[in-house]
Amino acid sequence: MALKKQKGHFQVNESILAVVSTKEPQYIKLTQDLFNRTVMFYVYKMSADTQAFISTKSQELYSAYEKLIFDDDSLKALSIPQDLRRAAIKKAAGVVKSWHSNFKRWEKRIQVSKSAKTLGKRKRLKKKAGKPPVLPKSTNFPIQVYSAMFKDDTGESLLVKLWTGNCWQWSKIQYTCRELPQGYVKGTFSLIYSDYSLKLVWVIQKNTESKGKLVDHIKAFGSLRILSLDLNLDDPIILGKVLSGCEGTSVVVELATLRIKGNNRLNHLRKRHLGLIAKAKSQTNTHTELDSLVDKSMCRNRWQEIRNLEKEIVEQISHQIVEFANKHDCQIIVFENLKSLNPSHKKYSRRSNIKRSNWVAKKIQKRTETKALNRYSIYTTRINPKYTSITDAITGDKCLRGQQVGSLNLYLWSDSGLGKLVKSPNGKVYDASDNAARNIGIKYLAGKFEKPMMFKPQGLEDVVISWQPSTSSKGNVVTLPSWCVLNLSNA
Repeated sequence: MALKKQKGHFQVNESILAVVSTKEPQYIKLTQDLFNRTVMFYVYKMSADTQAFISTKSQELYSAYEKLIFDDDSLKALSIPQDLRRAAIKKAAGVVKSWHSNFKRWEKRIQVSKSAKTLGKRKRLKKKAGKPPVLPKSTNFPIQVYSAMFKDDTGESLLVKLWTGNCWQWSKIQYTCRELPQGYVKGTFSLIYSDYSLKLVWVIQKNTESKGKLVDHIKAFGSLRILSLDLNLDDPIILGKVLSGCEGTSVVVELATLRIKGNNRLNHLRKRHLGLIAKAKSQTNTHTELDSLVDKSMCRNRWQEIRNLEKEIVEQISHQIVEFANKHDCQIIVFENLKSLNPSHKKYSRRSNIKRSNWVAKKIQKRTETKALNRYSIYTTRINPKYTSITDAITGDKCLRGQQVGSLNLYLWSDSGLGKLVKSPNGKVYDASDNAARNIGIKYLAGKFEKPMMFKPQGLEDVVISWQPSTSSKGNVVTLPSWCVLNLSNA
């Protein structure tokens, strides 16, 4: 039975996998075939009038399409249960919406190609747009089992209503799954039939108490505690700062630091596998990128080992971030927006390694967002990292970075190498990741409080404004460092 929503709570949905055994596996196969046949019936009905379907609200889908199945004599004679019909409607709606959005995107690309000024560019853009997307001729979805389709769940077995080929009957299914996490209850499930095994995927749910809006928290306490994170493509892969900002005094104080290593080891192991893959591809004259191989089984085990390594570090790091944020009572986790990360043009193994490092950084963000919200109701956000690496978080002045620092890299923080130091105009040298993590947090707080913010290190009494809101030429309010605002005012 699906969990009911509660006021002041948000619902968390996750899934767990169970291994299934039954005496009548052919009934599951017949029911799955019938379910997909029903899905395709509704796909054709919805795509017949796309505009009417798009304008139909999600709450009105059942009333608009459910009874259309009685127009088909062959499906009407099968007396398909209402819950299975509604599950098919939901699946069909997803298929048609996906096709419609892809088709509109393709139409825009074609329009752009037609508006190109030169013939060569028109041909190139038209070729890049490709062929128009089409609806599938068949589907292979697992059976979506709603609450009225199963009963008598004991934790080890349950009864499911299945199609035998002649009638609907209750069939007993034995299943084995891990213990439910604390606070979760079972909802509905999907029943998957394949040539190799039977699987059951439970949707587990829980209601998590919401901590309310950040605006209300600021009004009540006049302050905000955040965890700002700087993600790197080498070690430390994560450097975080717990910052507490006070709206009244505009002062930001640093409370704790988080350093997580492990990326260098991952890069070493992954590059070794990628080098062996590149060598195998050179022997077979295959020149493609990453997973887009002509033969998908080529180096399959090595690709799986790479994915396992990446998944392990993503899960470990995201777990450490969330637990650290909860330990220090942070209201929000602030990331830098990594949309613009691009690999360098080098050899296959090195270029692929950098590209997959970018993917790992983005996966860490996504997994942290999910875990923080589901476990402790901690929000996450992303900000533009512009100017955060070249600004002194204490003074707000422009810094030198990397090779601009000069020979200091030879004897200060020698394990970090070039690109790991910043030098302020007053001659002080800082770790670049420390400085960037502070700037990310101060920039966010300045935008949230909508007032200039100052960073106060321990033991320093005199503080100056480092980040402040400013109005851009387009009229938008943006957060800029003090040196940038000064340059704009002088210009």
